[in-house]
Amino acid sequence: MTAHQLTGYDYLEANLLPLVLSIKPKQNNSDMVKSFLGLERISSQSIVISLGNHLETFFNKVISDSERVNNVIELNNMVNVAGKLRQVDHCFDDIEAAVRVYLESKCNLNFDSEKGKASNTKLVEVQQALNADLAAYFVPVVAEISKSDLVKYNNKGIQVYGVNWLLEQLNAPFTSEEYFNFVLEVVSPILVEKGL
Repeated sequence: MTAHQLTGYDYLEANLLPLVLSIKPKQNNSDMVKSFLGLERISSQSIVISLGNHLETFFNKVISDSERVNNVIELNNMVNVAGKLRQVDHCFDDIEAAVRVYLESKCNLNFDSEKGKASNTKLVEVQQALNADLAAYFVPVVAEISKSDLVKYNNKGIQVYGVNWLLEQLNAPFTSEEYFNFVLEVVSPILVEKGL
């Protein structure tokens, strides 16, 4: 079966599950933990970071498999911004709407002020380098963005979208409900077993 023939849980099982299974937790490298407590623990942060990276990979696959859009970064996810190469999380051309969309994937919107400014600046600079009509943060861990986060970012001129919005743009082979149920039923127990 091709990716276009898979739907719902079958698509998620074929494309998201292998990424989750490939997560290799790292030991917490804190000398304080080792010496003070005499313990070695799995770094739950390493699991969370790996999951975020794998969700980015997964959603790029979903974008590539969509018949409504063209994944601009399928072969190369780097762009030159003022002489520096920058990594692009998601960028696609919406064939029907004739617009280019650039998304920066973020599992956490609670940046400290300096990181927030740097991320917002990167969003604008990469948008210009890609000649994108729309640039936004994409949060792959929520269906809809909370009103407080929307207000916070919209007041800075930044768009923020959740899973529902992206799946609608892509006409994805699974629903938001299937995605979040799959995460709760399949992905979460695996990550707990890995030490999260």
